[in-house]
Amino acid sequence: MSVPLVSVIMTVCNCERFVKEALESIFRQTFRDFEIIIYDDASTDTTWKVCVDTIKEYESKFMGAVRMIPGNRNVGCGEGRNRAIKRARGKYIAIQDGDDISFQNRLEIEVEFLEENDDIFCVGGWADKMEENGDFIEFMTYPPLDEREIFYEAMMQKNNPIIDPSCMYIREVFNELGGYDNKWKLVPDSNLWIRAMQAGCRFANLSDVLVHYRQHPNSVTNRREMDVVREQIRMCKELL
Repeated sequence: MSVPLVSVIMTVCNCERFVKEALESIFRQTFRDFEIIIYDDASTDTTWKVCVDTIKEYESKFMGAVRMIPGNRNVGCGEGRNRAIKRARGKYIAIQDGDDISFQNRLEIEVEFLEENDDIFCVGGWADKMEENGDFIEFMTYPPLDEREIFYEAMMQKNNPIIDPSCMYIREVFNELGGYDNKWKLVPDSNLWIRAMQAGCRFANLSDVLVHYRQHPNSVTNRREMDVVREQIRMCKELL
């Protein structure tokens, strides 16, 4: 099997209600040169079975590789992604969360941008926020488009300047940075961006809406909101 250009990484945990839609949104991409690697972070519900059934449903239509990795204990998003990315072969890594939905042309737009801008490490995009049932809430146009503002938000304001489930980045550079730091269970993405900026990596955000971002009570962002804030503060104090 030929080496794919993109490796789509999904770390899933107890998202049986949403993971089928999330996975289908990748199978339906207009860009086709990719593989999918799913790390199940010790789910206790039917997430694994839903993934297997969805893969079977699309196996005759999708010619790329799909690999599933079971976790025997919950290690968190960052470490789960590290384990999945060790199996990745693509030049680019695209992050897909188990409760969000990628627009059909997301991978095509991001690949085209990175191929034309080979000095950019990571590209993200805008999103629209949706209710638990999929109803539209609002557009998320916070992530800044200007590269200087991206840097300012991360390094000075100590905010996350990238919508994590919209991002695509270069795997080789990711490995050179040491991957996600397993110490930070709740803000592994924000930690990676700061370390990358400190190493001189460049970032970009597109004004294209690339992802439906689902807001629901069981998401880490809602369930552990204050813990996320506290860890972000501790992490920034350590790095900045």
